[in-house]
Amino acid sequence: MSADGLISAIEEEWLFDDLYSAAVLDGLKNDSPGKTAGVGDFAPDVIKNLGPYGYFMRITVDGRPIQLNTVTEYKSEMKGQQLQLSFTAPLARPIDPARHAVSFSVYDPTYYIHMVHRPEDPPAIRSKGKTPCRAHVEPANPSAEDFARAFALDRGASPQDDLGYLFAETVHIRCE
Repeated sequence: MSADGLISAIEEEWLFDDLYSAAVLDGLKNDSPGKTAGVGDFAPDVIKNLGPYGYFMRITVDGRPIQLNTVTEYKSEMKGQQLQLSFTAPLARPIDPARHAVSFSVYDPTYYIHMVHRPEDPPAIRSKGKTPCRAHVEPANPSAEDFARAFALDRGASPQDDLGYLFAETVHIRCE
């Protein structure tokens, strides 16, 4: 959040589980010339691949989706045995959360991946000044029909773009 109280970007940190981390690192080495790829080579490729999918984020203002600009700040590093991807997704236009209802969700629109915020480190607002705004995580609440729809997909079928959203947490920005 800027000093004047506008949301200008969403900063994300994705911590992958041990098994996925090991598979990614092995794949990076095997796919690189001379088998020299390292942890730092993960971020540029994955950010490029996430771009067409809005970096797996759905940000809404007053219930309407908004656009992101291209991510240019990113890195990948190891946290113990886990691979972590960090990036900053700039909003196309800064938003005033005191005047508009702002929320966002993180999910893969093409495949189900369990993505949640860590209860011990919930989303927070980083501001250059004091802010009356807070982030509140709303757990997903899929219905029996949502589960039935997901289970009805044939193996290998592409899900509808909104299916992952039904199973995603939503972060609401609230200002008092």
